[in-house]
Amino acid sequence: MRIPTITLRGPRLTLRPFRLEDASKLYEIQWVNRDVFAPVMPSRSPDFFTETAQLKQIQADLDRWQSDVGYAFAVEHEGTLVGRVALSNVVRGAWQSATLGYWIDSRLQSRGLATEAVAGTLKGAFERVKLHRVQAAIMPKNLRSLRVVEKLRFFYEGFAPRYLHIAGQWEDHQIFSLTVEVFQDPPEWTLLDP
Repeated sequence: MRIPTITLRGPRLTLRPFRLEDASKLYEIQWVNRDVFAPVMPSRSPDFFTETAQLKQIQADLDRWQSDVGYAFAVEHEGTLVGRVALSNVVRGAWQSATLGYWIDSRLQSRGLATEAVAGTLKGAFERVKLHRVQAAIMPKNLRSLRVVEKLRFFYEGFAPRYLHIAGQWEDHQIFSLTVEVFQDPPEWTLLDP
């Protein structure tokens, strides 16, 4: 299988693979948002908040991309890195599915950027990565993330008790999915690569 190169442009955002030179900006975003993200992210060791750790994360993302097991997109707004959307745990064969995760720098939240970024990622997932299904698992208290999947018409599949280890404890999650058959292609998003 040919591993796709994927860059997408939307009304306000560009989605692209991470580059090694993104490490310093990614570090700055993670550091500034460490307290905001902590309640909804896996526990992070202090060394996570270093430029070296972010460089390693980017290299791991690029390796997963080349292995067709994950597609992490840098989210750019006005030419600046502001977030990350990732299709992780890509499984081929009969499943053709991935899990979805996303965040936007808290200094730019409440502007619809996460919804826009996820919409563009879904276009890439279904049209270029050729997935059939994308799944999101969201804690009931994460109202902002719940609003994103609601706006994009994800299907609510059910409740998963103690699903993921987040912020030092096992957290319940709600499971949502979207399949290619019901995906509504966002016309304002353009795939830039062949």
